[in-house]
Amino acid sequence: MQPSRYTPLSVASRYLIRQFLSMLLPVTAAFVVLYVVVDFFDRLDILLRHQASLGAATRYFAFKIPLMLSQVVPAAVITAVLISLGMLSRHNEITAFRASGVSLFQTAAPILATCFAISILTLIWSETVVPYSSRQFQRVNNVEIRQRQLRGILSEQQVWYHGTDGFYNIGHVDKPSRTIHGLVIYRLSASFELESVVEVPSARWIDGRWELSGAVERQIGDDFAVRPLNPGELVIPETLDDFLEVQREPEELSFLVLRDWINNLTRKGIDVSEYLVDLHLKLALPFASAVLALVGIPISARVRRHPSIAAIVGVGLAVGFLYWVVLGLSNSLGRSGALPAFAAAWAANLLFLLLGTALFLSSE
Repeated sequence: MQPSRYTPLSVASRYLIRQFLSMLLPVTAAFVVLYVVVDFFDRLDILLRHQASLGAATRYFAFKIPLMLSQVVPAAVITAVLISLGMLSRHNEITAFRASGVSLFQTAAPILATCFAISILTLIWSETVVPYSSRQFQRVNNVEIRQRQLRGILSEQQVWYHGTDGFYNIGHVDKPSRTIHGLVIYRLSASFELESVVEVPSARWIDGRWELSGAVERQIGDDFAVRPLNPGELVIPETLDDFLEVQREPEELSFLVLRDWINNLTRKGIDVSEYLVDLHLKLALPFASAVLALVGIPISARVRRHPSIAAIVGVGLAVGFLYWVVLGLSNSLGRSGALPAFAAAWAANLLFLLLGTALFLSSE
């Protein structure tokens, strides 16, 4: 008896892909809805305290959905893999494939290819839609919900802040060390004319005030002069929280913009180890879908008649949770400098790639 002919575009391949996608779409939608509900109750106190309008709250969650979607796709993929192939295994369809001479890898190849395509689409989505939508929901949160004045003007790599003394050009706000790097203050007169430029290499927020280091003032006008400022001579009315409100988060920047921003900070001598991890994560996280599918397929092939759908979903959530635990641990090591940034970002993918490969080999 000749083994059944099996090709990537065969009827069986299309059937497997259709079964997988028919599970992926509702599972992804369910995860997004669950994410929105949890986030809504988490922010309900803020919405009520600031008496946010229904429109502002709706816009906030609508703009946040693209970020939520990019975050839940890996968990949705492994859950859909386990449900779709688990159901096939329960009905002995996987056994039928194996009996006809088709290996587990050949059976899984169409789904793995589909998951790899999903990873590529997630990468494109995260580089185009997510940065824009993240900036928008941050704006809605600060301006429409918290009703704060829009004082920050953000370009690709710089932040401008309309402060009490004029306009501030902020190089970088380091929240852990409570320090501002590369602050330039353009002081204006009452007639909105430039009076002086104050350059502050670094300023640290200590005991409710700013301690400046190496501040220099350049007078503008007929009497052009440059003079260092003595400690306490320059008082910045704005607080650390004021500047943190306009500091961009990594999800608001694409890979290329974040890379250029990191290079700019490096040239200024600022420690960027934390942001290097975020940079590599922008490439590593989208491929979590393909890696988790590689783990989920051999697990689902071992399902027999007894496991319920709830048990299958539980396994998927457990594997996904384990992935995020490993990712969180490796990222912490990377941000502390114990691991190189590249290794910290890709460690979880590599570990689960090896795990999936081992499960596949033991299933053959």
